[in-house]
Amino acid sequence: PSDVFVVDNASTDNTLSLLKKHQIFDIEVSESNLGFGAANNIALEKALKLDYDFFFLINQDLYLQENTLRQLVQFADNHKDVGIIAPIQYDGTGNEIDRNFQQYISNSREKDLYYETTFANAAAWLITKECLQKTGNFNPLFSHYGEDRNFCDRALFHNFSISIVKETKVLHDRLQKMSLEKYIKLSKIKLLTIFLNPNLSKTESIKIALFNVFGMGKYFLKKHNSFSAFFHFLHEY
Repeated sequence: PSDVFVVDNASTDNTLSLLKKHQIFDIEVSESNLGFGAANNIALEKALKLDYDFFFLINQDLYLQENTLRQLVQFADNHKDVGIIAPIQYDGTGNEIDRNFQQYISNSREKDLYYETTFANAAAWLITKECLQKTGNFNPLFSHYGEDRNFCDRALFHNFSISIVKETKVLHDRLQKMSLEKYIKLSKIKLLTIFLNPNLSKTESIKIALFNVFGMGKYFLKKHNSFSAFFHFLHEY
């Protein structure tokens, strides 16, 4: 059994009229787009006060399979050290694993029934009550992108593990396009997550950050395809 909380980020389509056709436990309507983290914080704070055992975050472009939630809760019941449990995200067709999510799996340690990881994006997350109480809400410094990585870093700092459960499936129906401008934005957000990572010392943060900054160079070269790419990169640096 589960209750549905919806936070509407100032939608301009017929979202609210569609919601009225369903039994929604709680609907919060914002006059502006608060961003991913802040909107989730509203629902999480309400649900935490009502003493729920688990909190499942789901993006608006994601489709659940019928037994997904049951599988995640059962896994959490059997693994008391886990704080964040993620299903495997497939693309909108359901035939292929989401390209970005495949990278998270590749960077994880494989176990019999799951992957032990340090990060999975929050488009579909089951968070335990203990983890949310200890880790806290999403950091309001992040409006969109980076908030989930920062939350993962903090959860790990508080000794909660993060798992991607095998034999689970959700469909993340999104387009994945990358431009130089978007890559610069994501890189800057990643730098912020590095400097705010409580698991790293200041020296470690600087080393990792510098490595990531210089890794941006190849994207400037792809766009400008000439020696001028260096000057564009230098300006951004």
